[in-house]
Amino acid sequence: MNRQRRRVLELGVGLGFLLTIVLTLAMSWGRTVAARVRADTIRLHVLANSDTIEDQLLKLKVRDAILEALPATVTQAVTPQEATRALQNARPALQAAANRALLAAHSGQTAAVRLETFTFDARDYGSFALPGGDYTALRVELGKAQGHNWFCVLYPALCVSGATAEYPTQAENALVFGPYEVRFALLDALRGW
Repeated sequence: MNRQRRRVLELGVGLGFLLTIVLTLAMSWGRTVAARVRADTIRLHVLANSDTIEDQLLKLKVRDAILEALPATVTQAVTPQEATRALQNARPALQAAANRALLAAHSGQTAAVRLETFTFDARDYGSFALPGGDYTALRVELGKAQGHNWFCVLYPALCVSGATAEYPTQAENALVFGPYEVRFALLDALRGW
């Protein structure tokens, strides 16, 4: 009987060790793919002046003006670096488009358009999901920029009408467009406590 208990204990320890290795590898893989998605994505982030209905509607008009003024060199870029360069070159024109939309709406607000790194929460868009973390973003701040925001993905082009998007690796495409979410039951259980 003592021998049998020892075997069960050894088997349990061995399986626990194996499970630890598998979970560690899975977490490492998930982090690596999420990091690649963040590096290969450029987001558009429009912040409204306030949460009034007028400012929220104005935010959408500015968004539309930015998307209309977006040069094809951004949407047709082959790499995120190419899209970043195209956005840097187009930034003055995008700034002008945003300010024209504000002027056309008889708003006294101005727009600040910057290309910068910004931290986003994980987001499920319905047809695709993005992991949280630091992304390159074209940020458009209207007025005091204290209202709710609107954001989408400029590269690969997911928020431009008629655009098709694809990430460089199959794993990135699976993470972003796949029907599954990378989660770990043990971590979910610990968070529940």
